[in-house]
Amino acid sequence: MPIDQSQALVILASEPRPRFKDRDGREPAIDRTTGAHLHQVDVMFAFNGRAEVITVNVPEPGLGKGLKVGMPVAFTGLIASAWENEINGKDRHGISLRGDAVTAKASA
Repeated sequence: MPIDQSQALVILASEPRPRFKDRDGREPAIDRTTGAHLHQVDVMFAFNGRAEVITVNVPEPGLGKGLKVGMPVAFTGLIASAWENEINGKDRHGISLRGDAVTAKASA
């Protein structure tokens, strides 16, 4: 499901960091679409008087240059996907966010 950011304030909350498939950080997560290594980007997403810190997965080639914590950013191709699986006999579910790219937002 695509996410409309046109009316939201999106601020970089952490520098992009590599995402791993395992907890030990030995096996990099690979993007199914591009085959590139995935990175996680935390942003403060503010809309309609509410704000949350969310994590978005972005393939390495989509990481904009010069990203700094506190700067407004925009995602290209931002989508939300539901997931579910079973871990240690417990059903788990959630929403995963993925963007094709994240770049500094031009000042208005």
